[in-house]
Amino acid sequence: MFIAINRIRVTRGEGGELEERFAQSSGIEALPGFIEFRLLKKTWGHGDDEADEYLSMTQWASKQDFVAWTKSDAFKKAHSGPRAKGVIGAQPAGYEVVVERGVEA
Repeated sequence: MFIAINRIRVTRGEGGELEERFAQSSGIEALPGFIEFRLLKKTWGHGDDEADEYLSMTQWASKQDFVAWTKSDAFKKAHSGPRAKGVIGAQPAGYEVVVERGVEA
């Protein structure tokens, strides 16, 4: 399993447009290997008083599935146009799951 996380910093209080954009479907759900998307907003912890922090997380069956997404038309469409209002910067990274625990439903 592969998880891609993009840490996005937004000027404090200006994350509404970013949240709206991520709420719209980009076609990612139909791609092979896609499992889940989440947008997280930091609400607790140490950090920058000038900015809000978001984590955009996608979960994939494999790194190869994620790489295929980055080369797709859906990816190009989702990342075209100007940045959302207030975005200061973004730091993407990818992670392989090495330990997993959970409660089975």
